[in-house]
Amino acid sequence: MVTISEPTLIDDALLKELTSLFRQLNPEMQSPSIQNFTATISDPNCRLLVARVDGAVVGTLTLATYPTLSARRGWIEDVVVDSSQRRRGIGRSLIQRAKELASEMGCQTLSLTSSPHRQAAHALYLAEEFLPVGTTLFRLKNQ
Repeated sequence: MVTISEPTLIDDALLKELTSLFRQLNPEMQSPSIQNFTATISDPNCRLLVARVDGAVVGTLTLATYPTLSARRGWIEDVVVDSSQRRRGIGRSLIQRAKELASEMGCQTLSLTSSPHRQAAHALYLAEEFLPVGTTLFRLKNQ
């Protein structure tokens, strides 16, 4: 059975498990530091969700919310489920909890992006009522 929790502190063991997951998301991405995790869990507009099965970390998701002039918005980032645990409802449990939290936090919209090659993830998002939108994402990277 999967349990979803929101850690209030990041210790070395949790950092190691989360770092392993992030490498599966993108092996070339620099692993988040303990400072990144601490900043995320201490920010009242962010929620770090951790999925566990039999005590082991098997998935994670970050929910960020923010106000705009037109609405409060939510954004899902860094969704990853351990490759050995996929197709067991873990991603669905993470997404459903993020949807509940976004609603509780007053978000009128909840968005996410997903790489084109992640077809299984796309099927999950569509099943969870996320719809593709006709927009182009632009990103400015730090110089």
